[in-house]
Amino acid sequence: MGSKQLIILRQSKTVLFHSILLYLLAFNVSQLCAQDKNTLVASRDSFDIKSQSFLLPQALPNKKFHHAISIYYVVPPTIWTLDMVKAPMFNYTAKYGLGKGFNIEGGISTLIISNRINAGPIWNYQNGNHHFGVGYQVAFNYGRLKQFGFNSVLTGWEQQPSFTYGYSFKKTALIFRSDLYYTTSLVISEGGNKIPSNESFLNGFSITSSFEQRLTKNRVMSLGLKIDYLRYHILAWPALPVNSYRYFFPEFQVGLNF
Repeated sequence: MGSKQLIILRQSKTVLFHSILLYLLAFNVSQLCAQDKNTLVASRDSFDIKSQSFLLPQALPNKKFHHAISIYYVVPPTIWTLDMVKAPMFNYTAKYGLGKGFNIEGGISTLIISNRINAGPIWNYQNGNHHFGVGYQVAFNYGRLKQFGFNSVLTGWEQQPSFTYGYSFKKTALIFRSDLYYTTSLVISEGGNKIPSNESFLNGFSITSSFEQRLTKNRVMSLGLKIDYLRYHILAWPALPVNSYRYFFPEFQVGLNF
């Protein structure tokens, strides 16, 4: 074998050796990328509903702010509305951590002609995946209707104690809440004539069942069904002056936290 053939053979072996090295390097890099991808997926799977839930009764860290928006579709008795009210109410609710298990929570629900603002403290306790909350809020109702033959304005104050229980899974949560509504002040103006209510009265109560789950990344979506048993609802407040009975009616809720 001549020297030229030996040089060609050595070059071929060198190229083959380098090719094998490049293949092994590429293989190792692909394995590392796959491991990194699996690690990233695993890190994404480490999502815990407790860290992002808005409805679960749990204490926020001191001075931590959390908020959510919701749409409430209330189906009041037709005897109240005569099918006039069909639009949903929009709600914005926020929480602020006070420490020692306490949050202060407030929100506003509005349909332009019907508005409700509520705020108050909630004490929270957690035992494993079980969550408990006891709250007391004060609510201000304001309604103004100048259409459909009405010329009415309502202002009123309510006391709203509540109890909430929630159970958290890894990525979902179930929440049950009960509220009591006690009206302490109510003034209705009909055509400029004010009709004050001198007596406080029990408006009624409600029970809400909600389900939370992750929607995207750290966003959590909630679906809820609320059953009201009330003498009046702020959505259909014009019916209050002629209504002295309580009725059961449903309320559907869809929320998104921030």
